[in-house]
Amino acid sequence: MSTPVRQNRLARIISALVNFFQFIVIGRFQFVHVLNKITGDTQLIEGPKRLRLRGHEELVGDVQTKIRVFDGQWVLVCNPFSAELGDIVEGEREIRVGAITFSLHPGEQIVGGVQEEIVLDDDQGLLLRANKDAPHPLDAARQIKAGTDVLIKGPRRFIPHKDITIVEHRESLSLSGDQGVFIQDDDTGKVGLVRGPTDVFLEHNESFWDKNLTREEEEALGLRDQHGVQGDSRVLSATPRRRDRPWQAVVIELEDNEAIQLFDGSDRRVEFGPGKVFLAPHERPKVLFISGGVPVRPNVLRLAKLSLGPDFIRDRLSVRTKDNATLDLDITFRWRFIVDPEAPEKLFALKDFVGFAAQTLSSEIREAAAKHDFEAFHSGAAQIVKEAIFGTDASRVFEVNGLEIFGIDVEGVTPQDPEIARKLTDAIKSNVDIFTRRQNEEAQLESERRLIQGRAKNEDERSALLKLELDNSRTEAIEKAKIRAEATKVTIEAEADATRIKAEAEVGAQRLKDEARNQAALKSLQDQATVLHGDGGQRLIELERARSFKATDKLVIPTDSKLVLGLDRELER
Repeated sequence: MSTPVRQNRLARIISALVNFFQFIVIGRFQFVHVLNKITGDTQLIEGPKRLRLRGHEELVGDVQTKIRVFDGQWVLVCNPFSAELGDIVEGEREIRVGAITFSLHPGEQIVGGVQEEIVLDDDQGLLLRANKDAPHPLDAARQIKAGTDVLIKGPRRFIPHKDITIVEHRESLSLSGDQGVFIQDDDTGKVGLVRGPTDVFLEHNESFWDKNLTREEEEALGLRDQHGVQGDSRVLSATPRRRDRPWQAVVIELEDNEAIQLFDGSDRRVEFGPGKVFLAPHERPKVLFISGGVPVRPNVLRLAKLSLGPDFIRDRLSVRTKDNATLDLDITFRWRFIVDPEAPEKLFALKDFVGFAAQTLSSEIREAAAKHDFEAFHSGAAQIVKEAIFGTDASRVFEVNGLEIFGIDVEGVTPQDPEIARKLTDAIKSNVDIFTRRQNEEAQLESERRLIQGRAKNEDERSALLKLELDNSRTEAIEKAKIRAEATKVTIEAEADATRIKAEAEVGAQRLKDEARNQAALKSLQDQATVLHGDGGQRLIELERARSFKATDKLVIPTDSKLVLGLDRELER
């Protein structure tokens, strides 16, 4: 027997002795795979158990932990074990839903590990696709055929079937009033624009449709920067809402006095601001290739949104006079559009209305300059240019697109010949110096004249002041005399009134005394009258009568009689 054979045999004997004396402890949640080297079968052994391997058995791999799937979880098992067959089914798949704990049979594999069930809110959904004929996710009694797409929406909990694949997660898209999306029906291929405000939830046969624009259209709409503008250009590009994705709608904000033309095949429409314009799925904006800069150069700016003005075009052109003097003319044309309600598309009839207007007007200005010599044209350039463009009218209208030129400003006339330009500059400077000196002299004379006028005015004011002071003194003296006379008059009148009042008081007092005396006499007479009305009064009257007539010398009165006079007096016999 050779030495290598003897060594291999010895190794197998040693391994068998090690396995015989070695124990493998398998816990409750553990399992192992054991290979029978005689039959070639691999056996699953689950714990809890104390395992001793035999000489023809071998442990495959390490001790493994059982797969634990809790409630709300699931796991996809490939080549699942079939209890009926007693073996795995290769190529088959099986979804195992928790709560469950299991060991993997030899040949079983887990794809993706243990996964959580999918919980959908009311604005979420899943697009599912059947790989084979499978039960409907929402109704197990219904079948969906292989290759069919199904959309399920929340709120719900979902665990996929083994023959159903999740294509994508979908969510509801909320659109505001100035947003929109393009959606295509995958069955018919028809594309539609959905405008906000609304919530969009794609169906199983719908998808977002990408609207792609050309580079020129993106530049004209302001979605891409333009780098061709140098110098002064008064034409501005559109400024739509930026798109993060190509399936978002193209929304253009039109301000007041702005317009845009859109076309879809042979269909045309012109929209005016203010407002929002949504491009339809197959609509495209008309792009204008506008001239710009100073002097005006072609194809400087791409434009989709057109301002109707008023605005201006600034240009610089070269003209030649009748005496062959060449001049550079800096000129500005003021313009606006006149809209034809019956044919608003005329506004976009020319792709470069700036270049067309500048070339046409420049040609007419050069023709007018050729009819005048240098001095006449230089001194009357503004009037000559206006007559060449407008004639006797106040404006000029281009009928092809309704562009109206209503103002022209000649900002500068410069000779191209350096010598002429220098002499013209010197002449202008000399004229300016003369004009400046004249202005200074006139200003100095005016200052002296104003100084003299100021002094004369001051003297007049001083004389007027002295006269006023004298008048004030005279008036004050007269007023004081009047006041003194008035005071004397008032004093005399007051003394006279006092004397009169005193005399009247004395007369009144005397009258009061006389009245008191008369009252006393009257009262005495009243008393006498009262007495005379009584019995004694009658006797007194008789007595007095007797006395007055002296009828008797003696009066005989009985011895016991008394005479009562009524005045508390008695006559005794």
